[in-house]
Amino acid sequence: MARNNGQKCTSNVVLYLLPILTVLPSVVTQSRLENATDAKAWFERMNAELHALNREAAQYGWDLSTQHQSRVEFTLESLVQLAQRKSAWLQEACDEGALYRQQGWPYDRAYYLLCRGPRNTPEELSEMAQLFSYIQRIYTESEVCIPANCGQRGRPSATVLWANTFVQYPRLSVGHLDLSFVAPEPSQGLISAMAPTKLPKQMECFSGEPDLERLMLSDGMHRVCSGRLPPETVLRWAWESWRMAVGPPMRQPYGRLIELMNAGCMRGANHRDVGECWREELEIPELRLQVDRLWHEVKPFYEKLHAVVRHFVREKHPAEAASIDADGLIPAHLLGGMWSHSWTQYGRDIIPHPVDLDAAFGRANWTSMDLVRRAEDLYASLGLARMTDEFWKHSLIGKGVDGGKCHGTAANMYADGASDYRMIVCPRSEAAAQDFYVTVHEMGHIVYYMEAAKQPTIFSDGTTAAFQEALGDAIYLGAITPQHLVRLGLLDSKHMAPEKELAFGGADATLNTFDYAFLLRMALGKLPTIPFEYLMDQYRWDIFDASVDYGQDANSYFWFLLERQQGIRPPSSVAARVPLFDPAAVYHLSDNTPFVRYFLASFLSYQLYEGLCRSALFGTVTNPANEIPMPLHRCDLYGSKKAGKLLRKALALGSSVHWTDVLEKLTGEVDISAKSLLRYYQPLSEFLDRFIARHRLTVGWEH
Repeated sequence: MARNNGQKCTSNVVLYLLPILTVLPSVVTQSRLENATDAKAWFERMNAELHALNREAAQYGWDLSTQHQSRVEFTLESLVQLAQRKSAWLQEACDEGALYRQQGWPYDRAYYLLCRGPRNTPEELSEMAQLFSYIQRIYTESEVCIPANCGQRGRPSATVLWANTFVQYPRLSVGHLDLSFVAPEPSQGLISAMAPTKLPKQMECFSGEPDLERLMLSDGMHRVCSGRLPPETVLRWAWESWRMAVGPPMRQPYGRLIELMNAGCMRGANHRDVGECWREELEIPELRLQVDRLWHEVKPFYEKLHAVVRHFVREKHPAEAASIDADGLIPAHLLGGMWSHSWTQYGRDIIPHPVDLDAAFGRANWTSMDLVRRAEDLYASLGLARMTDEFWKHSLIGKGVDGGKCHGTAANMYADGASDYRMIVCPRSEAAAQDFYVTVHEMGHIVYYMEAAKQPTIFSDGTTAAFQEALGDAIYLGAITPQHLVRLGLLDSKHMAPEKELAFGGADATLNTFDYAFLLRMALGKLPTIPFEYLMDQYRWDIFDASVDYGQDANSYFWFLLERQQGIRPPSSVAARVPLFDPAAVYHLSDNTPFVRYFLASFLSYQLYEGLCRSALFGTVTNPANEIPMPLHRCDLYGSKKAGKLLRKALALGSSVHWTDVLEKLTGEVDISAKSLLRYYQPLSEFLDRFIARHRLTVGWEH
């Protein structure tokens, strides 16, 4: 699953209710203690049962991702029944394993992976499934609607837009959405009673994904009041209306889910709360301290990027400039994306350059299949396996589901013979560069599944979820190098040549203006996600362990974190937003996805990329004297069998070893670090220093 760009690998609700490592076999006819003559027999039998039922669980996950909503209720009911049967089997398997452990045996890691995690009762699992289904449907099926032309002729006003906004909930009711409190003169209104009613005729309705998310990226602005409103008004409306629509209905059921998840974790792994369960999966002692360390390593670079973007936000939105201090917070709706995670629209303002990669991808006019074939070619050039016949037969490539909605998805179906792997990708021509990233990322999951398939089932996933997320991103860094862009026909080779004199300075004679524009584009797309990934889980961990009062402070604490660490603020005051539940506006909350895996992957991907670069150039990652002879972002991995051989050996270990062993094989290091990320962006960081000094910008923000 790739971060917060509308992508996922499988439903994390499925993974929570029925963990892939702890799936119930269809039939258990005899006591294990009667049949088990030694620990090896227990291990082999457990793996066979896991494989059979992992396949069943994977099919449920695929059905939930691909079926029309009318069939989801049936799938959920079957899933709950399977999850309820799982609990008894898991208890029995772990009890038996504990007896063997006392005698000493070689399966400690298998036992640990199998027996960690929550233990919810059948009744709790059933209630959780219903609650997760409810909040997911609120997120995926709710729509914000306005009358065509805003219900009037002539030039509409912001007040008219707010006054004519409705929310349509899935199979529930339709009610008027009172957004008066975010109008130019705020009042205290929130959401009116949701009495069943019919929408006015000729309505324009917007889903959260992809419709409002596209609006937040300034795509499709004409759909709101026929494009007769200022962009700032439309962006604020999209940002506010979505949070008003989905947050309040989710707040109470999510609170109940916290209670149920905490109960399972306390009962199962003897943890205090579900946050400890989530952190255990990553096998990092003192994970909270490690996460804080990584964030503070990269925060100075983020603050410089924030300062420069704030300068251009004030220039680009003069109507909002008076509300943005030179050392202040940036209004979240002006940055790009529903969660201010994509600042790329400001790249051409900061460093103008004639090459527009998004336009280049668009001009290439690649079909969905072209994108997938090019991603496959990238991995195959390293000596990694090509996709299987079953992949091409069952994947949904360029096909949306349930009315055209689509989340990037990678699935291991646990077929006999380890050949059934599937993908869902639905590229859009207007976002072809982002689609290329999604495709390479999702194929990275499948490549990891394929390379680890020879391991026993208990070890056939990535060494941690963070490594699963990092692999595709690392390969993408190799796929987006200037050299590979030339190879793909997306960049003229003249942009590889050094320039005699850069307009904005720069000491590295090997770089040109395109290098700086490219690095800026990458940073504007990647860096803003890091603090949000950091804060989303810090927020939930504090809610889970009750160090923050969910009932009173669920929203105000959330914005305290975002203002303090991310440097953004809501368009309206935080005090006015206290009754709301803004975290629900991101998909990963309704899908119960831990964000820390993405946070760690944001650092790991650069480390893995640099390690593969060293392997490609020198045949080893362990000699620190081997200096990479080019800027890191220009290290082309395409066709390197040395890098591919190293990668295959590391991926083939699956989760049979601790993640530090895998990291050491791929990088020569045993700690996750920001060093490679900062090395990748070093030329850009120096450019930002010069820009900040020239324009006398303030770095950081008052909070």
